[in-house]
Amino acid sequence: MDRQTEQQQLIAQRITYFRKARGLKQQELSDLLAFNQRQTLSDIERGERQVKPTELALFAKALDVKPMAFLDAFEPAVDVEFSWRTNDENTALAEFEQRGRNIINLLTTLRRKLNIAPASISSLPLGERNSYEDAQNAAEKLVAEFDLGPYPGKVLHKLYEALNVDCIYLDLPKFISGAAMVSDEALLAVINANEVRGRRNFDKAHELFHCLTWRTMKPMHIDRVQIPRSNKRSRIEQLADAFAGALLMPAESLLKVLPEEISLETLTPIANGFEVSVDAVIWRLVSMKRISSLDAQLLLKQERIPGNGNSDNLKPHALLSRSYLLVLAKGIENGLVSVRRASTLLNISIDALHAAFQQHDLETPFDM
Repeated sequence: MDRQTEQQQLIAQRITYFRKARGLKQQELSDLLAFNQRQTLSDIERGERQVKPTELALFAKALDVKPMAFLDAFEPAVDVEFSWRTNDENTALAEFEQRGRNIINLLTTLRRKLNIAPASISSLPLGERNSYEDAQNAAEKLVAEFDLGPYPGKVLHKLYEALNVDCIYLDLPKFISGAAMVSDEALLAVINANEVRGRRNFDKAHELFHCLTWRTMKPMHIDRVQIPRSNKRSRIEQLADAFAGALLMPAESLLKVLPEEISLETLTPIANGFEVSVDAVIWRLVSMKRISSLDAQLLLKQERIPGNGNSDNLKPHALLSRSYLLVLAKGIENGLVSVRRASTLLNISIDALHAAFQQHDLETPFDM
């Protein structure tokens, strides 16, 4: 595809996106542009008619965007759906959703420009009518199929890579644990890098479930994680929790290390071994019918040590991910995106981006 044709298709795609985002029908936008007939706009949106420079200015005014929004491939104009794990249902998430669009668009645009074949979208054959046991069995099947070993939390990134799901870590506010983001070309989980390790791992497993089942049971826009486990929570979120617990703590592995006397003291080293929270272990034991819900509540009322008493669990995770940074590095090295532009889109400083490459043991594709 030559540069002119590529630009024409880009403009067509963005006109369509911005029109739909503003709730305008083709006839309504045609009227605003004073086109004689709707067919003109239809031809433009199909990429069959070029947009003149003077018309581009009219489109920008009618759609309330800057003219460069039609020409810059890294300016996001993609449909992305979100599901957030947050403690604050009143939080205005628009700012973070725009950041999410930037993140997905940067990744997918670089993949296209680098001729990296789009990944096939993975999925699980589960729906809302499936039981919690079905979700747990699906998780344990993945553990066995991809040979994740007795402690899957230590190698969860390998499962993400095998399933063609991206996962990145960002410096997010405390009230956001993570999110699942889905577009036509990507499945992506975002995890708060500042959470303790056990919480990060559980969120990573939980969001993986949403990514793999988005088409069959779309999750709620906001999952209020502070709600106690009860019928008040969405069934989809409870299924995701059941999946996450089984994925991180396979029954056979957990039973092998389960002591006769169950207490916070005996469960803490087990939680550290699986790299999860003590709370996660307690609820997993309830699901396996090893302890009752009443016993679980009594344990949860007791004071737990932050990070299971392990200082390493309290350290933030390295930003972004190795797989994401590899694509970004190729884009920078090939002159497809500047370092400054990438840092702006990702909303992290150039210093932080440099540190991310180092933390993932990757050569930094730019000089400081």
